Amino acid sequence: MVHAVSVAEEHRRITTALRLARTLWPLQLKAGYWDEVLPALRTAARCAEENEADARTAGALHFQLAHCLGELGRWEQANRAARAAVTYERAARHLRGEASSVELLGLLCLNRWLYEEAHERFVEAESVYRRITSGREPQEGAADLPRALALVDRHRGRALRGLGRLDESRRLLESAVEFFGGTEERPAEPCNRARALTDLAETLHDTGDDGEALKRIADAEALLTPAAAPHLRYLAGLRRRCEAAAR
Repeated sequence: MVHAVSVAEEHRRITTALRLARTLWPLQLKAGYWDEVLPALRTAARCAEENEADARTAGALHFQLAHCLGELGRWEQANRAARAAVTYERAARHLRGEASSVELLGLLCLNRWLYEEAHERFVEAESVYRRITSGREPQEGAADLPRALALVDRHRGRALRGLGRLDESRRLLESAVEFFGGTEERPAEPCNRARALTDLAETLHDTGDDGEALKRIADAEALLTPAAAPHLRYLAGLRRRCEAAAR
C-alpha cells in the first residue's frame, strides 16, 4: 500500500494516491507502523498541496501526517502538519475535523509536558465540538459527540494532573471512566476505559491515595487482552510505584 502511493503519484493518478494514503490510518493508529507509512504520508500531503486537493482531504492527510510524526517524536514537524490540518479543516467548514486537529495539537503538547498549553488546546477543541448541532438536521459528527467530549475530558484530566490540579483531574477522569463503561443503549469501550482508569490511577497516586490507585490498576488490567502488551507493561510499572508508596 505504501509503495502504491508513490506509484500512483508517479503516474499522475493523484486522486488514487490520496485515497490510498487515507487507507493507511488503521496501520498507523492501531498497528503502530509509523516508520513504514511516513514516506507515503509525506508524499500524499505534498500532493494534496501541489494539486490543490479539496480542503477536507488535505486536512485529513495532514492530520495523519501530524499523528505519525508525533508518534516518532518529531515535534516541530508534527506541529506544523497539525496546524495545517486545522487550517484546511476550517476552510472546509468541517467542525469535527477542526476539533480533532486542535485536539491533536493538545496531545502533541501533552507529550512534551507542556501542560498549560495542552489544556488550552483541549478546551478549544471542546468548544469547537460543542458547535456541532443535533436536532432535525444534525451536522456530521453529532451522533458521536458524547464520545468525542468524553475523550476530551480524559485528555483535560491528564493535562490538569500535570498542572497539579488533582481534584479537577480526578473529576474529569472519573467521568471518562464512567462514560466508557457503556450503558444499555451504548456499548462499552474496554480499551478507552482502561486508558482512563490508568490516568485516574496516576492522579490518585499523586494525591497519595495509593490503595485506591491499585484498585483502578486492577480494573484496567482486567479489561486488556495480552495483545495490549505495552499498556500492560506500563500498568505493571505503575503498580510497583503505588505499592512502594503504600508501604
